[in-house]
Amino acid sequence: MKCDHPDKKFIQEAFDSITPCYDRLNQILSFGMSEAWRKKACAIVLKGTGSFSLSTGQAGSGKGACPPGSEKEHKGDRHHFIKTKMVPVPKTILDLGCGTGKFLECFLKTRSWESAVGVDFSAAMLQKASETVSGNVMWLREDFDALPFLDSSFDLVISGFTLRSVQNLPEFLSHVHRILTPGGKAAFLDLTRPRNFWVRLFFFPYLKFILPLLGWLISGNRKAYDFLSGSIQDFQAPEKTIQWMEDLGYRDCTSKSFAFGAATLIMGRKSAPSNEP
Repeated sequence: MKCDHPDKKFIQEAFDSITPCYDRLNQILSFGMSEAWRKKACAIVLKGTGSFSLSTGQAGSGKGACPPGSEKEHKGDRHHFIKTKMVPVPKTILDLGCGTGKFLECFLKTRSWESAVGVDFSAAMLQKASETVSGNVMWLREDFDALPFLDSSFDLVISGFTLRSVQNLPEFLSHVHRILTPGGKAAFLDLTRPRNFWVRLFFFPYLKFILPLLGWLISGNRKAYDFLSGSIQDFQAPEKTIQWMEDLGYRDCTSKSFAFGAATLIMGRKSAPSNEP
């Protein structure tokens, strides 16, 4: 499904105009869940990094003895072992469409990063991010269609509530894949449509009528929230985005839905060199 997007100038001006109340309004319109979605998404994205992924085997079986460094478990008179594989710790992070920096801030609070970059084309959003997000972050005003980064620049690329505003999503996903380091991960959190019938009965009237009205009353910009409402209604299903990612060379693509599908986290990796395990 391809939705018709307004031009970039409209989107940029719309987000500039609603910056002062953007975060507060997001919390109200999401019934206080947007911050929780960010935190949950961050935990899922970073889960297992710097630790071990686990699989079980049996000592003395055809696969050989317990490997060095693995844990043994005693079950009756048989020894079981856990084979371990280190998941690399991401050291460089890029947030595309960072807005006021709330999603990136979740990741900055988990550890130190060698490099952290936030990109948006709204000057007002970037100004607020630089004033409210602590940490050594480079804030850049750039266009998604002309990202100024070399190939294999970032271990982790994230984006929160941005995909719906991207005019050419396959091209955007291709750019993200290009700038990921081998084995690097992309993670996109966005608003989607619930699938549960009873939830949809409430969700769609709220999305079509109440959200734009509340957004207008609080921010003073009706067109901005009409656009946000329409972008959710028209946005493709997460499965379609995953299919595009796989077609572009991403691997291990998966998704996690929140609040019956009102928000979805989509993830995928860039293939590592074949000589790595």
